[in-house]
Amino acid sequence: MSAEKKYIEELFTDALPVDEKEIVEALKPVVTIQRNSKEIFLKNEKKLTVEDKILAYGLAKKLLKMLGYSETEIISASEVYEKTGIKKGSIDFAFKSLRGNFLFGKRKSYEIPNYKVSEIVKRFREKFKGK
Repeated sequence: MSAEKKYIEELFTDALPVDEKEIVEALKPVVTIQRNSKEIFLKNEKKLTVEDKILAYGLAKKLLKMLGYSETEIISASEVYEKTGIKKGSIDFAFKSLRGNFLFGKRKSYEIPNYKVSEIVKRFREKFKGK
């Protein structure tokens, strides 16, 4: 039994699952977070598609969860609608296109998996080069 524990210890890490600085730099042109309430606000960027806005919101929520400021990183279309004011029809269509590519989950609850974070960060870096 103790040998089994020893082997599994090799898989554990105390590091954060994703690079906080990398996420913050990518989100700076897109998101602000209210210090007291930790509420996420999207900046009015003309370069952002609805998909980008959903990914930015989801990534910000993931960051808050990762740092202990939020209990969950789960997002839903209804939450994005309530918090951002993006048109419901646009959100529903965008969620359908993001599901399975960047968002994973069941029914109405989705999250961005850690292995997709760098891809999303790259997406924002390319949109905001030089900003």
